[in-house]
Amino acid sequence: MSRRLSEEGGTAAVGEHRIGDLPDDLMAYLMSFLPSRDSVRTCVLARRWRSLWRSVPALRLEDDPRGDGGPRSKFVDELLCRRHPTPLNLCDICSDYDTFHCEEAFTRIKPWLRYAFSHDVRTLRVVAGSLTTNLVLVSSHLKRVELCFMQFKRSVDFTGCQVLDVLEMKGCNILASILCQSVRHLTIKGGCFDDKTRRRIAAPNLISLKLAPYQGLTPLLDSMPSLVTASVESFDQQYHYCFDVPCEGCDRQAGFCVVLEGLSDATNLELTTDDQLSIFRMDLKWCPMFSKLKCLLLNKWCLAGDFTGLIYFLQHSPILQTLTLLLDFQTHKKGHVMETYDPKEQSPLSKHLKVVKIICSSTKEDVIVDRILKILCAHGVPSEQIDIQ
Repeated sequence: MSRRLSEEGGTAAVGEHRIGDLPDDLMAYLMSFLPSRDSVRTCVLARRWRSLWRSVPALRLEDDPRGDGGPRSKFVDELLCRRHPTPLNLCDICSDYDTFHCEEAFTRIKPWLRYAFSHDVRTLRVVAGSLTTNLVLVSSHLKRVELCFMQFKRSVDFTGCQVLDVLEMKGCNILASILCQSVRHLTIKGGCFDDKTRRRIAAPNLISLKLAPYQGLTPLLDSMPSLVTASVESFDQQYHYCFDVPCEGCDRQAGFCVVLEGLSDATNLELTTDDQLSIFRMDLKWCPMFSKLKCLLLNKWCLAGDFTGLIYFLQHSPILQTLTLLLDFQTHKKGHVMETYDPKEQSPLSKHLKVVKIICSSTKEDVIVDRILKILCAHGVPSEQIDIQ
């Protein structure tokens, strides 16, 4: 830059083009990436910066017990009082209260949430490990919600958020059904579901779904006709049959498909569990058809019961193109007795299947891999399309 200025005969110093030369709206946008406390502190930099923080379209607030009655709690009150009524792109709240003060934590956070919604917040992020609440949100502007380490006992209701598109729940304990009419992308990672009552997920407009809890009963999935990509890790290790546990909000008969029917419209599907008697295997008896499925990943649960899961998907996925088997044979021994499999009883597979990947920790000569190869061969899969890794 200095070389160019020298060649052009310019006399301006290299540092002349400073951040302070940017227009006010762009400055406010850049300041929105700062914690709100730091954003306010910019007021001492220059006369022009004195009021820029008032129009920042984001709130990034922190709360902890050390702020009781002190500068931290007063700061947020003053910030919300003096801030211009600019619509909020983001409200990010982090609470460090412990589990013994969850009611107090919610009391402090509640007016901040009320302020955010009254200013048309579009993205809401709450990290509050102690917060136990019933969540019912109503907004015509909210598009994205991220909730971390919270606990929900009675309701997680987003039906009042007409344009909500993305919902992410990480490390949350979910003891309630999830209702989200408009949501198209749902991620639930870590945390747990109820292990006494099977809860329900009603999200009819989902395009993508990721369920990866640490424990609990895999929730009952309602119909998702627009679903494209789904990944579900099941932890149903205590109960496997519907009559063992109640299903909240279920109006079906005593016997029904818990998970797979809701996933039956997916194009890309991953189903994994460490439980050989998984809810996936229990659902197969209801014969859901995967007429849109093109890419499928299964782990070793599909080998249980004489390869029941593997054979089922080979026969009920008519346009399947890519099949991946993620197998860990550390718990299997060579020569392990399994039920007899007769390939003559199986029908040929659709010709759409082009790639089969078998990823395992054992050698290619493993007896289980050999059995899988025979099954694939019986279903019309040529050996050159099978890749063993």
